[in-house]
Amino acid sequence: MTVYRLLALRYALHRWDRAALVVASIALGVAALVSARALNQCVETAARETKSPLAVADLSVSNGEALVPHKLAEAIRRAAVPGVRAVSPIVYDRITLPQLDDRVAVLVGVEISAQLLQPDNALKVTVKPTGEGPLLHLFPVWQAVQDGNFSAVPALWDRVPGKLVMVTKPVYDAWRATAGPGKPLVLKYAGRETECLPIGVLEFAADSPLASLGANFVGMEVGQAAGVLRPQPPFAAVLGAAGVPAAADWERLVPTRVNRLDLFLEPGADRDQVAADVGRVVGNPGAVRTPDAQQRATQEIISGLQIGFLVCSAGAMIVGLFLVYNAMAVTVAERRTDIGILRAVGATRLQVVLLFSAAGAILGVAGAALGIPLGALMADFALTRVAGEMSAMFLNPDVDATRVTPATVALAMLAGVGTAVFAALVPAVQAAADDPADAARRTVSGAKGGWRVLHRATCAALVGGGLTAVVFRHELPARVGSVGGMLVALVGLLLAAPIVVGILAALVRPIVRATCGVSVRLAFDNLTRAPGRTGVVVGALGAGVALMVQTAGVGRSNEEPVVEWITSVVQAEHFVFSGNMTSASSSNSPMALGVARDLKALPGVDRVMTIRYARPEYNGTVVYLIAVDCAEYARGTRDRVPEGLPELEKVLALPGTDDALVSDNFALRHGVKVGDVIELPGPRGPVHIRVVGTIRDYSWSRGSLIMDRASYARLFGDDLIDICHVFLKPGASARPVEQYAARYGLFATDREALRQFLSELINRVYLLAYIQQVVVGLVAALGVVTALLISVLQRKRELGLLLAVGATPAQVLRTVLAEAVLMGVFGTALGLLIGLPMEWYVVRVVLTEETGFVLDVVVPWREAFLIAGGALLTATLAGLLPAWHAVRTRIPDAIQWE
Repeated sequence: MTVYRLLALRYALHRWDRAALVVASIALGVAALVSARALNQCVETAARETKSPLAVADLSVSNGEALVPHKLAEAIRRAAVPGVRAVSPIVYDRITLPQLDDRVAVLVGVEISAQLLQPDNALKVTVKPTGEGPLLHLFPVWQAVQDGNFSAVPALWDRVPGKLVMVTKPVYDAWRATAGPGKPLVLKYAGRETECLPIGVLEFAADSPLASLGANFVGMEVGQAAGVLRPQPPFAAVLGAAGVPAAADWERLVPTRVNRLDLFLEPGADRDQVAADVGRVVGNPGAVRTPDAQQRATQEIISGLQIGFLVCSAGAMIVGLFLVYNAMAVTVAERRTDIGILRAVGATRLQVVLLFSAAGAILGVAGAALGIPLGALMADFALTRVAGEMSAMFLNPDVDATRVTPATVALAMLAGVGTAVFAALVPAVQAAADDPADAARRTVSGAKGGWRVLHRATCAALVGGGLTAVVFRHELPARVGSVGGMLVALVGLLLAAPIVVGILAALVRPIVRATCGVSVRLAFDNLTRAPGRTGVVVGALGAGVALMVQTAGVGRSNEEPVVEWITSVVQAEHFVFSGNMTSASSSNSPMALGVARDLKALPGVDRVMTIRYARPEYNGTVVYLIAVDCAEYARGTRDRVPEGLPELEKVLALPGTDDALVSDNFALRHGVKVGDVIELPGPRGPVHIRVVGTIRDYSWSRGSLIMDRASYARLFGDDLIDICHVFLKPGASARPVEQYAARYGLFATDREALRQFLSELINRVYLLAYIQQVVVGLVAALGVVTALLISVLQRKRELGLLLAVGATPAQVLRTVLAEAVLMGVFGTALGLLIGLPMEWYVVRVVLTEETGFVLDVVVPWREAFLIAGGALLTATLAGLLPAWHAVRTRIPDAIQWE
């Protein structure tokens, strides 16, 4: 400890700027890792709670968006399936609270039973009565709970008049402040408003299954919640004038449906056997699932997004590793004399290595401690930019990226410390291997032959191994070959940067000597004399440029085809929807069919085409089902595109049939061809749909189906709509449409706004990648600083001699800056050489295999020039500090001999 305190801690305090560079490099790399993990966890949590909220049961009976008949719960109870302790139906969806500034809330309906009212209930919820409501009817309910007679609670609750709810405290406080006591709380869904009365305030424990659903929560009895979300249609809508059926017949014709049935098993019950027995009762064994199976389909959807986040963070960590190595090399270069003296007085090579490793570990801890909160802030910033998209995609988008998990903290600390120690080992081992007499001198020895052979063999192994993994990716686990192989090859290419620098220098040397002045020639000679030092920085700059070019190119390759497709197929002048523009393409904010009839009657409206979206499961994943008024769409589009579109005739063949068109990527991903019959879950059992053609569609990465909306409503029992495409008459004003939308709390927009929104949406999706690449750029800039500091240290005698023989400080300054510019040029060239092939690989291989979309590769020339200019400017600015350090060198200190 005494030696460490004298030689490591004192040096770190004396050279605090060097230590700050190492800490900053580690902190930025760790921040990229933490931000990616935090965003992945947020997206995963939101997706899981959207797909399967309150996933606390041992088994569940579900049927996707087709829902499950409520009466199956009683059928399972009557069957007395061995091992089933309880059956709990559940209803959930997203609603708005118009009195509270249209805030979004989650409505959950469960049976009023011990599960909710008992103090030690499984949901870990505390219910505090508000003292309002029909107390005379509520008293027997509370009394039954106090007496432990929970079997009587549901029947007593059914006798309570009105729609009663329990809400979280933020909703209750806002309602009391806005509406006042005695006034109803209004819930809005699909354009319908329902008045309710809060009779209880819910408080969730931190580990409650309900806690992840957010602070805006409304709980109801399951039957009432089903009535709010999916009210029974009037008798005439089902039977015409045939008369009013009995209650039992009515339930058979239009059964009440719930999202799923949760099954709680007896301790020790065989889950597989229970699932098989329940499957026979419900008539569909595939509908009985474990929580793990429920989450697999969700994970399949978001895994591509998560991989993208991790690839970006891995790139930042890779660059950070190289730059930390470079920064640690500064300390070794400065302290070669100390190392030589230590070795001369008896210190072993292992002690020297441990000395620098311990110093690296301390700096790694400091860097990780700074990087963790920085990463959380980066993730939170990215989430705020995509809040609209999150709110449309997920049931509860109110996720907090700043809640970093202990696992993330542990991984970040391990990555930070491991990176610093590993980066310190290479220069420390090299220094410890030097002869003590050589190390004690101020001269610099180059890399020995053994190190050069090891370096080249390592580069060849990484590049070859990565390319081999890519070639044989189909024989490897998913994404291990396609994504992992690409990253391994990238590391190999960056490690080979010194070799590339040597080759480029040999090609450029004649031009530099013939055309450049003394300052540039000196800088060029120094650059090529130490390719091991400069190659690391050139590789880091190249990695930053490559990742930025690749991301910009992938974004452009996604944006341009999608916008061009939207421009060609969407010909309506105006669009009316509920919620926001993002939710207009989801099933989260539906409207009643009457909205379309009202719009059609407005002056100036030619025709109205409605769309309903659904997300059924098929082939183990979630696909997109788009139900369209095909005849209205084809006629409206044909009037506006006289030359016609290839898909119009295919669409016109759908009305009156149970057929569907599938997107090109659906056919590719699922191996479906024309004439095949696919099976989707429906409300009354499997629905069989015949594929009659393929169509270009970019709506969903897992594939989409297009069918006539009237056929969809008949097959799936769903007459709601999500968006209205309004075709106006020539010269007609859109003002009546906008006034109608404003009057009923809907939203209206035009086609240009829709096109602009899609472009901005794609750019926001790539926001995190851009943020992380800015981090890569900052780390690379720190690398230029450290590399030039090493150059100044190793050329101290040379620079002193230049000043002694008459060179001006300005000439020395230009020499160091010229070296920085040359590093920027070589790094930019390397980045472009790597980035453009990476873009092609991601677009034509990774995205095609992930989504089935076959996109054209769009080279982002404008972005590439901007990125190249930014890299050169960054390198030049980063060279200012070392250049200033060089011109302040005292000539006697620089030229003194050992």
